[in-house]
Amino acid sequence: MNFKRFITALILFPILILLLFKASLSILLVLILFTAFICYYEWSNLFHFSFYWLFWGEVLLLMGLFLSAILNIPKFYIFYIFLFFSFLPFLFAYEKEKFKILFLPFLIGLIYLFIGLFPFWEILQEFKREYLVYFFSIIFANDTGAYLTGKAFGKHHFFPKISPKKTWEGFFGGICLAVIIAILLNKFWNLFPNFTNLFIAGFLAIVGTIGDLFESAFKRMVNKKDSGRIIWGHGGMLDRIDGVLFSAPLFLIFLNFLKK
Repeated sequence: MNFKRFITALILFPILILLLFKASLSILLVLILFTAFICYYEWSNLFHFSFYWLFWGEVLLLMGLFLSAILNIPKFYIFYIFLFFSFLPFLFAYEKEKFKILFLPFLIGLIYLFIGLFPFWEILQEFKREYLVYFFSIIFANDTGAYLTGKAFGKHHFFPKISPKKTWEGFFGGICLAVIIAILLNKFWNLFPNFTNLFIAGFLAIVGTIGDLFESAFKRMVNKKDSGRIIWGHGGMLDRIDGVLFSAPLFLIFLNFLKK
């Protein structure tokens, strides 16, 4: 086992749980914005954005999250703001090759991080905080189960062109641990009917894995192993929450559907 990875998870996960239960909404909003800032910085490093484009992207992303959270501006308008202001600088300095290389990664990064992070604010506003603890426990249990099972039993590669270390054994091991944790938490908090709980846990684990592969595909495209080095033993913030970013919108959809 990766000792650094284990120690970091042992320290950071309890801190996250403590914040989710005890921190005020304003502190949690600052945490969401800080996470967005770090993630977009790492995203920009993957594609070698200049300081100007890094700064412009940070402004747009943080502004989008802040306007949605505080002024409750519809997401459609936020996406239009991202599209409009991503293209606007090219009006004044258009270069065909630069536009081809820069525009889509710049815009995709904004949309990817906004879609992945904003659901947490909506969940905090509308639902008990136990739901977020449940969510993070499922996603991180899936990561841990996949890592441990893959290390111990992994033989059959799982989409090796994108992530050569992942295996089918790890994939199913991750789902199994995620479901076990979901059963235990649901017995304690009674958040969902039993079958619904199993379905949500399994689906989140699968989508979380796809989120991991999504980021891996971009890292492989630019020949990078990690998005950064901010988290000891894990790499960058994006490396740690790639599954979270993909599965958070799905979890919000589930919660809103079940609330009706």
